[in-house]
Amino acid sequence: MDKILVTTDLSTNSKAGLRFAINWAQQKKAQLIFLHVHQVLRASTWSDSKYDYYVGEDKKRLKDELESFVAKVYKSMKIEKPDKYKCELFHSFDISESISYYAKENKCNYICIATRGAGTMKKLFGTHTGSLIRSSSTPVLCVPSNYRVKPITKVLYASDMTNYEKELKNVVAVAKQFKAGVELLHLSFPYEFIVNEDIAEKELKKKFRYDIDLHYESRDIEHSLMQDMEKAVTKSKPSLVVMYTDQKRSFFERLFASSKTTEFTFSTKVPMLIYSKSAVEG
Repeated sequence: MDKILVTTDLSTNSKAGLRFAINWAQQKKAQLIFLHVHQVLRASTWSDSKYDYYVGEDKKRLKDELESFVAKVYKSMKIEKPDKYKCELFHSFDISESISYYAKENKCNYICIATRGAGTMKKLFGTHTGSLIRSSSTPVLCVPSNYRVKPITKVLYASDMTNYEKELKNVVAVAKQFKAGVELLHLSFPYEFIVNEDIAEKELKKKFRYDIDLHYESRDIEHSLMQDMEKAVTKSKPSLVVMYTDQKRSFFERLFASSKTTEFTFSTKVPMLIYSKSAVEG
């Protein structure tokens, strides 16, 4: 059974991540852990024991708030709360690192995070999302705050074709859970050699024993890579976009190494599942 770490800052916008994870668990059985990372500022006059006391009191208060927050999301979705799910608090001033650490220590299969926070937390929360995308060894599910729950019926895998067979194995495994279709999308450059699309597609279907559509989309030299990517996603209309990130590789260096990483997750209305390339290359 998959284990999904669902992060929340207890804001309204972060509910999108909870709804997506709950829907995932409804379609395919999964254990959900709802995590809120909190901070308590320390007065210079406080002793260690006094500080620990205030951290503990804050944790108790927020635990009740988190449990109520999660319960209300279940209720709004008209879904009965399962017996097995956890609400956890973690005290730390490094939020993204703490999320990564908690996911790894608890052997979570995915981290689910909304791509926007609320109020003065908006920019900070976006930074946490970007940081997780760039550094987490656990795959990250990025859910736009305006996302509305729907069944997962089509998975779009955006590939640089560098290590696509190993990467596609994970994509197909995810799609199979939901009996969803798979489309492999490659944004090709004018100078790039491309094998016959029909022949390559037949080979993929035979190798993976799954219905995989292969789609090459030519780059528009007047557009940025991000614009071409968004155009392709809009045209495909997938339920989930899967990407692999590695700053050392040319395609994903341009796509992920800059501030446009979170810009793409913010602008698309489609949830994204982002893996580290090193996870399949190791």
